[in-house]
Amino acid sequence: MPAEAAPSFVWVEAIPGAGERIMVDEAEAHYLTKVCRVRVGEGVSLTDGRGGRAQARIVQASDEAIVEIVEVERLLPKRTAMMMVGAPERGRADWMVEKLAELGVTTFQPIDTERSHWAWAKAEVRLERWRRLARAALRQSRRSFELETREPIALSAALALAPGETGRYVADPEGTPAWRLNPLATGLSVGLVGPAEGFSTGEREQMTNAGYIGISLSNGRLRSETAALALTSWWSAAG
Repeated sequence: MPAEAAPSFVWVEAIPGAGERIMVDEAEAHYLTKVCRVRVGEGVSLTDGRGGRAQARIVQASDEAIVEIVEVERLLPKRTAMMMVGAPERGRADWMVEKLAELGVTTFQPIDTERSHWAWAKAEVRLERWRRLARAALRQSRRSFELETREPIALSAALALAPGETGRYVADPEGTPAWRLNPLATGLSVGLVGPAEGFSTGEREQMTNAGYIGISLSNGRLRSETAALALTSWWSAAG
């Protein structure tokens, strides 16, 4: 396989079998031909964001980019994570989504709580922006699974999403220090982070009854988006 010409993965809608050729979309072609200035014969890595990866060889690098598949790999996720997060302060959600995607979170589920609701005007515009951020992070971090972003739901509905064999953790300054806890080595882990205004007493009782373990992520007070990133980093670092 020739040396790779692009530092990031190249996203494609679907990965065919070895020996087949495909044209990458316009944005990816621009990245390859204008940013990386690839040459015919050089190698690139492809991902479809659903576990499919491939090593490919550049066969055309003009205004259009065509690659030939050399080797294909289909992966199944060993560990997955869903982050359920209350509304952060205005303007901070995009950064959070990008970083959660870079760290390998599988699903981002915004939650509405008693004290705070996500401002959800122009929902399609926001979701589309999050999808673009998630895809860019997928490519940059060279991951195989793209972050799924969802519309907000009530906390009570979110608590019902976790199946039986699931690690459940809620960011809590009074919880067990993170270094004393170990994330699940396999399967689904669910992280829960409150909004900037915090959870109510009743909501905390609901989470306790649902089996969520309080985890302390810092010796200081964290913003919602920082807590989400810290909780994800704790999970991601375990493998």
